[in-house]
Amino acid sequence: MGCGTPGAPQPPSLRLPKPVDDLQAVRKGDKVYLRWMQPSETTDRQAIKGDTIARICRGYRTQPKASCNNVVAEIKSVAKPGAAVSEVDDLTALLRSQAPQDYVIYNVEMVNDSGKTAGPSNAVTVFLAPSVLPPANVTAELLSRNAITVQWTPPTSVASEGNRSLNVKYLYRVLRSVRDEKSALGTSTKPQPPAVLVELPAVLAQRQSYQDTNFEWEKTYDYRVFGVTQVLSRDGKLLAEFEGDDSPPAEIVGHDIFAPDAPQGLQAVSAGVVENNFAAIDLSWSPNQEGDLAGYNVYRTSAGQQPVRVNKDLVKTPTFRDRVSSVAGTTHIYRVTAVDLRGNESKPSEPATETVR
Repeated sequence: MGCGTPGAPQPPSLRLPKPVDDLQAVRKGDKVYLRWMQPSETTDRQAIKGDTIARICRGYRTQPKASCNNVVAEIKSVAKPGAAVSEVDDLTALLRSQAPQDYVIYNVEMVNDSGKTAGPSNAVTVFLAPSVLPPANVTAELLSRNAITVQWTPPTSVASEGNRSLNVKYLYRVLRSVRDEKSALGTSTKPQPPAVLVELPAVLAQRQSYQDTNFEWEKTYDYRVFGVTQVLSRDGKLLAEFEGDDSPPAEIVGHDIFAPDAPQGLQAVSAGVVENNFAAIDLSWSPNQEGDLAGYNVYRTSAGQQPVRVNKDLVKTPTFRDRVSSVAGTTHIYRVTAVDLRGNESKPSEPATETVR
């Protein structure tokens, strides 16, 4: 009786790693960031044994698709099967060479320890358009209570070297991050991803600005400005886009140092004697419109004396009754200020005068 494995005899395995099928390429500035997953099986579904090498190929439109004539890197398998692998290819020399190509094509070949490969990965295309250079002198300032003003200066040449015959558009994007927010319990909350606030055309050597009106007081913000190159078809359709290098961050704390506007329309009217030889003077004015208004202070000047505040606590509504001496003929001058939630007090209103009758 014989022994062995039933079925037809199988040829020996060539131990060819399965080709990569998830290659991704992201260009930022003049560098291309490549990423893929390390294969875990051979083409005949066996576990990979022995070392493998990832051969990164950079080809051109004029070259045969199946060839790998320009190997830009070889990476020995240091990652576990199924783990992510990454590599960076620097295009600086190619972009400065005045090469006629519009784009380059990347793929990865997995080579076993016998130097054999099952072929290239999926192909990814990267355009050789110029990247937008990062701006200089990025600042963030509170120039008014309503907005944080972000400003920057583009370089004298907006874009780097590259194929300028491509149909491209150059932009700047403003990115905002919030620093280490705290919850109501005082613990750090999960960081939020940076938000793109605006996209503006990039101009040459002309200081540009953006006003961020959607911010909160007492939070710390980081602003970055980076360029974007958009590659367009002849009829204007977007083919691809990639970011330039970031500017250094501009940090600002949204600290409220701005007082409310001075109240308007103050009027004072004598209401006659109330009780215990005191007279009443009724004050009214137009309400302030600030969203962070806390209340008002009322100041009275009598007989050439210094102004005194007559309210103990902030007045919550735009009306106030003042009790003064009932001596007829005494004149009082009133002014009102507005106070916000952080204690910033406005300039006094225009005066209103009333005489006790």
